[in-house]
Amino acid sequence: MIHTIQETVFTYSQPLFEDWKKGANTWLPSEVSVPIEIDAQRDEYFGSYFALSQYMKKGWLGTPFYALGNREVDNPMYTEGRILLAQYINPNKLSLFKGLRTGLTSGEPDLFLYRPDGAILFVVVKKENEYLSDAELICLSNIKSVLECEVEVAYLAEEDCNYVPKSYDIKVVQFPNPLGV
Repeated sequence: MIHTIQETVFTYSQPLFEDWKKGANTWLPSEVSVPIEIDAQRDEYFGSYFALSQYMKKGWLGTPFYALGNREVDNPMYTEGRILLAQYINPNKLSLFKGLRTGLTSGEPDLFLYRPDGAILFVVVKKENEYLSDAELICLSNIKSVLECEVEVAYLAEEDCNYVPKSYDIKVVQFPNPLGV
């Protein structure tokens, strides 16, 4: 089965981005903490945090620090995200997913989002002429097929930019009853 993902577009102002690079986080919801460890790479994390703030306005909670696979095992920034994954994703499905992704170190979405009602969403965030990699498309397909979670691509466009959202087709494999779950 083919699943089409239409980009969700969020616009931001260049001054907001410039302030973020200087350490300003006032536009983030109060419950979102920004680890000091990212200060050296703030440019890289703007997209994740801005998209997270936009999804939170839509009722989602989440984190950019999680790991579906076995990467960043000793990184304490990922501990809370791992705990959240364990609360929201069936452990048998997660184990199957990890098995499929053994040895793969790239492609995981930027955000893990959830709602108290149990809804889960994984989001790849792109901005300024970035495109999805084959590894990201494969991972989105794996998530939709094995974890049976929703997936999206969010594109951040600067306010004055006339951006036309793209769509992506991923292959979704329907398992007859994976691991009895």
